[in-house]
Amino acid sequence: MMHHAQKNLKHALVPTCRVFFDEFLKSDFIVQENGMTVLGTPTCARCDRLFGVGEVKEVETRGNIARIKLTDPTASLTIYTNKVIHVEGVKANAEEKKTFLAFLGNVHLREGAGKRNIILAEEVGTVEARVRNGWILTTAWRTMERIELLRTTISSKKEENVFFSDKVILKEALEHYALDNDKLDALASTVINAVKNMWQHYHTTTKEMIVETIKKVEKSGIEREKLVQALKNKGLKEAWVEEVIEELIVEGQCYEMDNGVLKLSI
Repeated sequence: MMHHAQKNLKHALVPTCRVFFDEFLKSDFIVQENGMTVLGTPTCARCDRLFGVGEVKEVETRGNIARIKLTDPTASLTIYTNKVIHVEGVKANAEEKKTFLAFLGNVHLREGAGKRNIILAEEVGTVEARVRNGWILTTAWRTMERIELLRTTISSKKEENVFFSDKVILKEALEHYALDNDKLDALASTVINAVKNMWQHYHTTTKEMIVETIKKVEKSGIEREKLVQALKNKGLKEAWVEEVIEELIVEGQCYEMDNGVLKLSI
């Protein structure tokens, strides 16, 4: 299922909207473009099709429609789909394995105060945590790129209609969201925290995996090379594992013998 989902979502690499859930939920700038109505976000992304990845929190099925609640590092988002999905492990138990879902969906606009736009996902599938992490990093990079373009425009005080590559009218978006440097700072802070939270979780998980691996060999310890290889086989980067090992040694949680064997400190 995982590989099938990733294969089906490959065309999400073509230009589609990639924004964090919080930004999408705050988007209410409606743009008329070539006879079509599309959504412009606070960082001026053109959003008629959304590609996202989130942790599954709730799944509710009514008839042929599934209502799925997902979270990213910034907010919770609800999507709807008529596709058959198989999601396991969505329970309140904190120890339950997390499930991540990637989706590509059309944004159905609902104009009016208090009305939220609806996402009807035409492609959905479970993915690995590394796919979710990759989405966070790519989304953060694209968002920061748009923010810097907005800063440049504000500082140059351009009055004419300027178009991004994604064709959102910049001048009108600036006015609609009343964007200034303070608001751009807040948007950038959300992006930075999203990435920071991901790396903090990744760092903590790596530490736990290293300690657990050393524990399994008890008093004999484990050769550093074998430990690194074991974690590489689980998808971790060698440089990252080496860095965390050094950190554990500095903290006194483990030590390295002259023959390169790692043991936990007593």
